[in-house]
Amino acid sequence: MASISDAQWLTVPNIGPTTLEELRSMTQSVPDGETSPHATGIPDGELLSRLNRLQRELNILVGEIRARFTSGGIKRNPR
Repeated sequence: MASISDAQWLTVPNIGPTTLEELRSMTQSVPDGETSPHATGIPDGELLSRLNRLQRELNILVGEIRARFTSGGIKRNPR
């Protein structure tokens, strides 16, 4: 995680500035300057599982919002 630049992370689908900030906060540096892989006490597999779940939920919400826009649920001002 720490060896990948922010610019590279932001090219990953569903990783935006907020998610990246949350991921970075979970891998804060320890006093000797090295990154602790278990700074939160949560195993990497569990963190990835949570990230995947949150990304799925986000995709569902995005789909619902898009569906409302395309189904006419949102009225636009006619010109």
